[in-house]
Amino acid sequence: MLKYNQLGRILYNQLGRIRYNSQEPREKRLFNKLAGAMLVVYDQEGNRLGVLENADDPALEQEVGSMDILTFVLPYTDPKREYIQNENIVEVVDNRYIIRDVTKVRVSGRLELEVYCEATWYDLQYSEPLKVWKWENATPKQILADILEGTGWSIGKVEITSERNLELQEGSINRLQALMELPKIFNGEIRFNTKNNSVDFVNPIGRDSGAAIVYQKNMDEIEATYSTKNLVTKLYLYGKDGMTIEDAHPEGLPYIENYQYTTKKRVMIVQDERFTNPYHLYERGLYALSILSRPTGSYLIKMSDLSILSGLSHEQFFLGDNVRVYDKELGINENKRIMKWKYYLQRPWDTEVELESPQPTLSDLLSGVQDSAAVLQSEDSVERDEMLNLSVFNYILNSRADDGFAYWSNNGWEIDPVNGYSGNASFKAVGEEGVNKEMSQEVFPAHREEYTISFRASAENIELGPNGRVGVYVTIKYEDGTEDEPVFISLIDSEGG
Repeated sequence: MLKYNQLGRILYNQLGRIRYNSQEPREKRLFNKLAGAMLVVYDQEGNRLGVLENADDPALEQEVGSMDILTFVLPYTDPKREYIQNENIVEVVDNRYIIRDVTKVRVSGRLELEVYCEATWYDLQYSEPLKVWKWENATPKQILADILEGTGWSIGKVEITSERNLELQEGSINRLQALMELPKIFNGEIRFNTKNNSVDFVNPIGRDSGAAIVYQKNMDEIEATYSTKNLVTKLYLYGKDGMTIEDAHPEGLPYIENYQYTTKKRVMIVQDERFTNPYHLYERGLYALSILSRPTGSYLIKMSDLSILSGLSHEQFFLGDNVRVYDKELGINENKRIMKWKYYLQRPWDTEVELESPQPTLSDLLSGVQDSAAVLQSEDSVERDEMLNLSVFNYILNSRADDGFAYWSNNGWEIDPVNGYSGNASFKAVGEEGVNKEMSQEVFPAHREEYTISFRASAENIELGPNGRVGVYVTIKYEDGTEDEPVFISLIDSEGG
């Protein structure tokens, strides 16, 4: 089944050919609890068509501030099959989704419809372009008002009042992408309310659900990971044109420190060209270091939602909630937040939950950050104009070999599970005389006139044969079937350097 929005960070559906309708259903909802809830389908105008009582294995895949998709299967013989039309609306309690993909399949002799739906807020990326592209000393509420103007969406709860400067590259970013910039420059979270088409911007603090996750009660499996791999205790901060935080720092220093976990000095130097105010950069840096200076703790759990059982309604929990995790044998007894889950409506006992998140990188905490490894790159290796043409999102899928060779065509390459750059793994090829080894992937950026190719490679101690070459081929294809001549980018010179 095709899935357009699979992220660790959010990706966007690039179809762009359909006129999307975000009309919300007008009738009162039929279900109040996720566990056991049935799917309700509406037409594009919001008229209720019926309850899909025969929908099989409906599942929600959601992540805080990120993806929100619904998938299910419907028997092809179901009389309500006619309601499964692209762009119709499916309601799950008070969350609303738009049918994007309908796939006819035959499984063990049975005909079925596989249905993939996206939350209605995904359509914000197809709104008219922004009218305002630059804000100075603006609050999130001011920026939200400009981003949402004319979209049919309104401002909900806004808990953050701090001010920031924000400038977006005009014409290269849509409104949904603009919304996703806010958590990068403010310490907050975007929440979409699809029942009334409103957007909240709130503090990243979960609701105390009162639910407990206990081994042999409602927990079957747990994987707990603690790491200090990316721990930092001293941070030098630079903004636009080398601006420091000295004017904002109470002691006039260009760095900040936090030794809450260890007295060991671990230094990182970062620069974020998007900060033009030293006070904003100093404030954001304090928040970033408060997270980076402690170990990361993440938990993957297979658990049950017991709230469906009589007398256990207090055990109900939702995405973003805080829950108590207890496993006596592993010595775990902590409050943790549900950051990501796959929730099976008909099988709540098979819910897969990710508690907390792996420690965010500086790129997550400071918009546009370059970490200290960038010192190894010469300052003039990437021109300023090229940087401005960098797309906000990387179109290459599985670029770090996290998922093996998924999305790649491979001939002769292998996975190196140890020597990764921004992750644990990387792709590796051992040269052989007269043997051609290739990896390729086709991507669909579609809408821009200029692109910058960016990659990191280790190409050392290579001896080229008479016709040997090591590098990257780029071929641009067009909708009419024509294509440009391939461009070869060499990674080494003729002497192997």
